[in-house]
Amino acid sequence: LLTVLANADGALVREEMAALEAFMGRAMLRPEEREIVRRALRNPPDFEDVVENISEHTLRLALRDSVLLAAADGEYHPQEIVVLERMANLADIDIDVLDELYDWVTEGWTWLARGRRLLNIEIPGDELLLGEPDSD
Repeated sequence: LLTVLANADGALVREEMAALEAFMGRAMLRPEEREIVRRALRNPPDFEDVVENISEHTLRLALRDSVLLAAADGEYHPQEIVVLERMANLADIDIDVLDELYDWVTEGWTWLARGRRLLNIEIPGDELLLGEPDSD
């Protein structure tokens, strides 16, 4: 499902690829499994084919990870939102809960940006989450 989402907007950007690689690392996928995922990025499967045999629990986890992946490039593309809403619907997740997931991602990014600011190691975009630093 992550490969379907990554291709939803027609462009796989570096940030999305890095996030997908991180997901594969956390899932401890073997090298041959990672290669299957990478091939799916070049030729994504059909959404319906992927979801037809997935449990609701797995679909909900995939929805959470997909929201993170969709946000990796700093914006939610309209086509990504369509896929996320379809996933939420199939997982019996209300649109309000999906909105809370979007907020959860923003809160997480803000938390990370605050840590970088505390250490004076900010990266481009942190100021958008935190506002300009105090000039005391």
